[in-house]
Amino acid sequence: FGGEHEWSDYRTLFDAGESTRIFGAYAQLGIEFGPLSARAGGRVDDHARFGTATSFGADLSYEIADNLRLRASVGEGFKAPTLFQLFSDFGNEALTPEKSTSFDFGLALGERTMAGRRFHAAGTVFRRDAEDQIEFASCFGNPAPLCATRPFGFYENLGKVRAQGFELELGARPGNRLTARAVYAYVETENRTAGSTRLGNTLARRPRHALTVSADWLAPLAGLPLGADVPLGGDSFDNAANTVPLDGYQVVTLRASLPVGDTVELFGRIENVFYTRYQTAAGYAQAGRGAFVGARLAL
Repeated sequence: FGGEHEWSDYRTLFDAGESTRIFGAYAQLGIEFGPLSARAGGRVDDHARFGTATSFGADLSYEIADNLRLRASVGEGFKAPTLFQLFSDFGNEALTPEKSTSFDFGLALGERTMAGRRFHAAGTVFRRDAEDQIEFASCFGNPAPLCATRPFGFYENLGKVRAQGFELELGARPGNRLTARAVYAYVETENRTAGSTRLGNTLARRPRHALTVSADWLAPLAGLPLGADVPLGGDSFDNAANTVPLDGYQVVTLRASLPVGDTVELFGRIENVFYTRYQTAAGYAQAGRGAFVGARLAL
């Protein structure tokens, strides 16, 4: 159980600013009984501007066979608009909080946390339904009345949206020096707001396909760990009207670390090795190639 209290302030050079606060309290009960692991909990949020909201969640895990585990969870969510979303140059004071319900169900073979495992795999299906989800709306070709005072775009509530799909994860240790992992996600998103001109459209900036592949190898020379990560993002749309496409991308990162004695480790990495040019939001390019070096000290 626990609680938290957050105060937020927003000010600019041109106005006196705004402030708000939110208090949250939560509790969770769990049980571990043989192959069964289960938890259930609830949370109450009290927001100065939007009142009180209650949300619940639960999860269950059961080992149905040796190293094969069934997993499931269900949960509710509440998210109030930020002061920036309400009062900035892109703000919309009519925004209301998001509310959502989600569930997932899956199987896991092996345990990722056990160093002796040579192989692990997991598959999960999921769905998330939300009401009044907060999204950014471009004013390019948008006849919305708010574009008269927010010409570069504004935040808005979408009546109903859904995201559903599945995720697959594979991991292997073919030898004591090599570890490889891959995670693939397929996500369908849809605007389900009745009467909307965007009914049935894909949500903005949500790629349907995403894949991350990584590998780590412990070189014989001085126990030098070498690694690589390759995230791949699929095609998407930049806007809710689905008229501005964004191309998919793949980026390669290489990393290495070198222990020096028992307490010092030197490390380095090169991000975007092949200088891939890509965008996750139209008109905003991502960083090019970057190199980083550093040291860690463990006492």
